[in-house]
Amino acid sequence: MPDLSFREGTSADLPASFALSERAMHDSAARHGAVPRDPPLSEERISVDWARQRPLIEFIAARAGGRYVICDNDSGEMVGYARLVRFDAMEELTELMVDPGHQGMGIGRALLERCWPGDPASGVGRVVVAAGAPSDLSLYTGFGVMPIAGHWHMRAAVDDYRLRRSQESDAPVPEVHVLTPDRAVREWGRLERDAIAHERPELHAFLARDRACLAFSPPEAERPSALCWVSAGGEIGPAIGEAAGDLMPVVLAALDRVAAGGELAHLSVYTTTLSWRLLRRLRLLGFHVFWPSWVLCSVPLPGLDRYAPTRPPHVL
Repeated sequence: MPDLSFREGTSADLPASFALSERAMHDSAARHGAVPRDPPLSEERISVDWARQRPLIEFIAARAGGRYVICDNDSGEMVGYARLVRFDAMEELTELMVDPGHQGMGIGRALLERCWPGDPASGVGRVVVAAGAPSDLSLYTGFGVMPIAGHWHMRAAVDDYRLRRSQESDAPVPEVHVLTPDRAVREWGRLERDAIAHERPELHAFLARDRACLAFSPPEAERPSALCWVSAGGEIGPAIGEAAGDLMPVVLAALDRVAAGGELAHLSVYTTTLSWRLLRRLRLLGFHVFWPSWVLCSVPLPGLDRYAPTRPPHVL
């Protein structure tokens, strides 16, 4: 490793670390052919993305019990960082980013060693969403986590989606309604632990201020069997259902809502590879795999077939 130093990050570092993550992800996407390398990622684009994602990032950074470790070079420039957030009895590594010009030097491993020293503590799980490259998977499995499901970024052109939805003559849309913020937080508390093995009431209280919660209730049922957050800016997820098939109505209702807004050229949603029914329906509606990743965890997550991850993917 070159002459590097490590320190705890502060709120003042958040814009710079976000910009570093945007550049690192763009470089990786370009190397894998997901996006063109030219034109390069602009400062204007980074600024727009920061304004959109800033509230969630600041919420995560402010959580007690987390870690935010920064690596600087000998000139004092940030060349990598890692962030960990704690919810209930689960530690989630939300970001591990290294500047493209400094990759391959052991910086990622050094950051992980500072966030996740030793084996997982008794009674505390570890989870991370990692890119599917063999080097990434090999790195993370050395820190007590193993792949348990694929994590796919699914994407479709809005016009194509609208056309295909209009041609679905045999797929009636179940009635979906919007919950009040307080009710949404309560219902998430009822459903979430059984799916991802930990509770996140503070996260859903934040999402209740930022997004609308769509709910599907079967006929004669007193409580919803599926929920999905969706923002005015087109961010869909997380979503959850009592059973795998319950995800479909709320995710499709969220996609319909975003597509009707007419402001985006593409629709994006995340899903796990265990959600077979949802993935099949998305493929029929023109979605393709834009970016594959893996969910790795140190403990079983029992219900990922009925869970759709968060977008943006800062937390599972």
